[in-house]
Amino acid sequence: MIANPYDPLKRSDLSRREKILLQFTAEVVHGNNLALIDTLVAPDYMQHTHGVGQGREGIRRYASEISMHRPGRTQWRPLLVFEDGDFVILYKLLPAFMIVDIVRFNEQDQLAEHWDIVQPLPAAGHDPMDLSQHDFSRFYKLFNLPPKQ
Repeated sequence: MIANPYDPLKRSDLSRREKILLQFTAEVVHGNNLALIDTLVAPDYMQHTHGVGQGREGIRRYASEISMHRPGRTQWRPLLVFEDGDFVILYKLLPAFMIVDIVRFNEQDQLAEHWDIVQPLPAAGHDPMDLSQHDFSRFYKLFNLPPKQ
């Protein structure tokens, strides 16, 4: 594992919205503080993750019925976070997945809309911050291509 020069937990220049998204992720998604939903999430919150409901109640229900019961849910590491206009993007590492959360904020600095990309780790213990080595084997398998001889 190489040191992450972009580690959000070590940066001193995070924007207000970047801090809010990190707090929400740590305390709601990977924690137990469902009360934060009422202040950090807009009442008309739009969710684009398939299977998760809309608004504050959609998040609350997902967190209480699913998220809080996932194995290893408190084991996560933010890798990158950045803000562009009304959007904040968080790239994070979990024990078996890498996830990119894309969040649009409203004028009150509340989470207003969410998309995500979830990718299983290509190998156990994979760290996305490590430099890649040339090895196309997983791509041959992923795309069902015959290996080159």
